[in-house]
Amino acid sequence: MKIDPRIQFPDDAQSGRVQGAGNGAPQTKASSAASGVSAPSGEDTVKLSSTHAEVHNLAAQLNNVPEVRAPRVAALQQRIRNGNFKPDTQKVADAIVADHSKQATKA
Repeated sequence: MKIDPRIQFPDDAQSGRVQGAGNGAPQTKASSAASGVSAPSGEDTVKLSSTHAEVHNLAAQLNNVPEVRAPRVAALQQRIRNGNFKPDTQKVADAIVADHSKQATKA
């Protein structure tokens, strides 16, 4: 991996270029020891945890869940048509207040 010495990060206290980075000359062991930098092993490794696979599986399962639960909606529609649907007004009011509170905290 090469580091571009021209990149300046906002929180970087260093105002100038990295010393000796842009001249194309390889850094010797003596100079790297003096700067406190160890030589790279020449190998990059990446290890992904099992959490990555679990998240991937959950995302795939989520894609298979329908947006609307059609059987439940159909049953509720039937109850409304028959006049058998009697919502609990206290639960409805609590849900409205909770939803409003949640939206107010996001803003």
